[in-house]
Amino acid sequence: MIWLLLLSAIANAEDSPVPPEAPLPPEAPPPSSSAIDEGALFGGSPDTDPAASLIGGPFTSDSTILSRLGATTDRFAIGGKLYMRLDATQDTDWHLPSTTLASPDAVYLYVDGRPNDRLRAFVQGKLTHDFTLTEGATDAYGQPINVSSVSLDQLWLKFDVGRRVFLTLGDQKLKWGSGRFWNPTDFLNQQVLDPLAAYDLRPGVPLLKVHIPVQALGANLYAIANLDQASAVDRIGGAVRAEWAGGSTEFAVSGAARKDQPVRLGADLSTAIWLVDLHVEGAVRHGEPADFWEGGLDIETLDFPTAYSREREWIPQVTAGAQIGFNYSTEDAVYLGGEYFYNGSGYSEPSIYPWLLLTGQYQPFYLGEHYAAAYIFLPEPGRIEDQSYTASALTNLSDGSVLTRVDWSLTVLTQLSLNVYAQYHFGDVGEFNFSLDIPAVPGVEGLEEGYSITPPTLDLGAGLTVAF
Repeated sequence: MIWLLLLSAIANAEDSPVPPEAPLPPEAPPPSSSAIDEGALFGGSPDTDPAASLIGGPFTSDSTILSRLGATTDRFAIGGKLYMRLDATQDTDWHLPSTTLASPDAVYLYVDGRPNDRLRAFVQGKLTHDFTLTEGATDAYGQPINVSSVSLDQLWLKFDVGRRVFLTLGDQKLKWGSGRFWNPTDFLNQQVLDPLAAYDLRPGVPLLKVHIPVQALGANLYAIANLDQASAVDRIGGAVRAEWAGGSTEFAVSGAARKDQPVRLGADLSTAIWLVDLHVEGAVRHGEPADFWEGGLDIETLDFPTAYSREREWIPQVTAGAQIGFNYSTEDAVYLGGEYFYNGSGYSEPSIYPWLLLTGQYQPFYLGEHYAAAYIFLPEPGRIEDQSYTASALTNLSDGSVLTRVDWSLTVLTQLSLNVYAQYHFGDVGEFNFSLDIPAVPGVEGLEEGYSITPPTLDLGAGLTVAF
């Protein structure tokens, strides 16, 4: 668990104060976007995901908070959520004194103002703290870790023009795509979705979003100006998206472009056939400026991978999955699901991973060419109320590493939820069973005595969440 967080921090050059917790819960088909009204726009639609409380009890997600705010008539509201957890990671040496601990806690506070029913302002801040760290602490790769940090999570203003065109300006949450674990069409977020997180921990993206609902067609049209780090007019990015909904089927096409970044095109589909919920999502990008690599890294001989360009290629990414639910009694059901991901920009050999770490291109869950995930979810079985059980597994098929996990969640005192988990790493040495062994290199600072990382074996942890 902890090593995945550290690798994410390196890849994204940003601390991730609340670490990955569990595979993204299975979802029902998303609510139809044809039912468009101002309440949904300004308050967020209710969270209709039957597995919203899958991991660790009924966690209060951002969409759930916004839906609750949308149901209130208060002109001004203050609230938030507190998340406290303790993680322990044991490596393959099974030496108890060397078991690492982490307690990445976070508190979110928001202020929501509504001068009238057509205008809304929202701001949310985040405070993080880890009791296990000391000032000046670094991770396994020498990257500094903040003991405490304060950051802006969201800040946006919403209003309409003639009740026909709806605008949102500022740092706002946005996620595109129908995939549960992988989202290749999620073009606007700088960080990819972590499929092991109970929450979408990514901060809001600074955008000007123009939304035009076309109720006669059951469609939503979006035009977006991406203002993230746009220090000049020519640095502003653009994106468009069109969504159609009919019955149990939703279809969307999207595109995005920005100076010095690849052009991205994508489509996603979700539908239900009998008892099975299906989803497919695919994207291609052209003009990728980043280097790709071939060959391995050998420190002893000072052999390094060779860079090559794929700027003229159309690089594909496709994910597809299914979920089926079975009733085993009149009131109880079990959900089974799985997803496959093809990553056209991934690598087939894990020997390149250390080099990707050194160059800042190590992106967890997007390293290999082929991935698969599966889960089984059992909510409140039989007479057991306020509890749920989950078993899940992710594997990087390209390198043969596997990550499995079991979760138990319990809701107490209505607003307080407890999650306890156990996570096991096995398979070949690779992304989910990572190790590193660099021999001593005389004269190179930090490598005079060599460097090694022992692969993790078992992660244990518990978390508490309260909404207020």
